[in-house]
Amino acid sequence: MKKRLIGFVTLAAALAVAAVAVSSYRQQETAGTTPQESDSSGSQQGTPAHGKQLPASRATAAQTLESENKIPRGSYKAVGPKAYEIVRGNEFRPPGDALAHVKQLMQRSESGDATATYEIYRTVEQCQTFISDRADNLADSAASVGAGNWFLERSERILKECESLALDQDIYHADWLSKAAAMGSQEAMRAYSLSPEKAIGSLDDAIRDPAKLEAWKETATGYLRELEAQGNVNVISDMAMAYTYGGIVPADPVAALAYTRVLNRLDPRFATTNDIATREKNLSSQQKETARLSSNEIFKNCCIPR
Repeated sequence: MKKRLIGFVTLAAALAVAAVAVSSYRQQETAGTTPQESDSSGSQQGTPAHGKQLPASRATAAQTLESENKIPRGSYKAVGPKAYEIVRGNEFRPPGDALAHVKQLMQRSESGDATATYEIYRTVEQCQTFISDRADNLADSAASVGAGNWFLERSERILKECESLALDQDIYHADWLSKAAAMGSQEAMRAYSLSPEKAIGSLDDAIRDPAKLEAWKETATGYLRELEAQGNVNVISDMAMAYTYGGIVPADPVAALAYTRVLNRLDPRFATTNDIATREKNLSSQQKETARLSSNEIFKNCCIPR
């Protein structure tokens, strides 16, 4: 570890690519985010990221989630009468010593603040990405990324900022993601469900301990169902993908079509009519009808206020 920290200049080119990978991952994690949308730190409570005032009922929903520290302030973006997205920028901590940043979040985390706990996880994960051997695997891709001096400087800066955090073994190796998810952070619940390697380790670890894998799947599925019922569109999109390709749930083309229909009904930018046609391509008329009826039930559950 110390050798890796001392040799950060040598690894800088590879880590420039890691910056792109982390940014890409964060963009997937906040579906619908665009470079023009502001960071959550610049948004006001009860106001969506694009700056338009929320209806009173939606502002109340946003404020409730924020006051319970289940979502970051300003990240709530209404989609229809009940559904919503969690949207915020990719920069989640200010420049400076990563350990100092984590320590100022610890008191909030210890008092039950799920969002603060998730921010600790994100900070630790960023440092682990830039310091670990994963950076070596990205070195061959550096030339194709077009990463210039800005990425090189950013990589060097983050490595310097992460030195003290990486040496604090108790914080660096703690399972912050599982903790944040259990505390109710919606982003953590979703990240936990999309990242089995974070919860159970490598494929070899899962093979050696199948009970742990099953426990993760049960917990993760429960998180996704809970967020879906609350109207979290990011998770509804995750479910469409999961049923398309399999993973946390078995691949099911009828269910994939149903969720795709729900996304299209919420907003065509989430799923187009072409997406629906693609899902329907190899289905029978009866399967299409089953998907249509199922989509109505899913929509009623996730997206219509009761």
